[in-house]
Amino acid sequence: MEENTVPTGSELGELISSVARYIRHHSRNIPPHQHRALKMISREPIRPARLAEQLHVTPRAVTDVVDALVEKDLIHTAPDPDDRRAKILEINDSGRALLTELDELRARIADDYFSALTDEQKTELHSILSSLPRNISKS
Repeated sequence: MEENTVPTGSELGELISSVARYIRHHSRNIPPHQHRALKMISREPIRPARLAEQLHVTPRAVTDVVDALVEKDLIHTAPDPDDRRAKILEINDSGRALLTELDELRARIADDYFSALTDEQKTELHSILSSLPRNISKS
């Protein structure tokens, strides 16, 4: 890209994606999809079907994620008190500990990544990104 050329939305999107990939890559204790699921389960017990909806994945895909989290002893399943035939997913103490560790690790990595910016540049970047529309319709 030339010095005075305005970057396209696609180029800006790629830069933002590369920052997210960098942070995820350097905090690989758990795959991103498992991390997102663990965060959602940590908020409140949830049925697998509802977790699939919130993650925007198929129920089959969420089964693989749930199985991996159970196998790693980060969550457990329990009967749903409202429907004994259904199960709910709950985070356990080791899951909470890992989530805390991952959040702290990702924060340190992000702080390190953005340390090349001045405080003024960080404030400006935050202002710009915060001003972008959050409710863009999904096409």
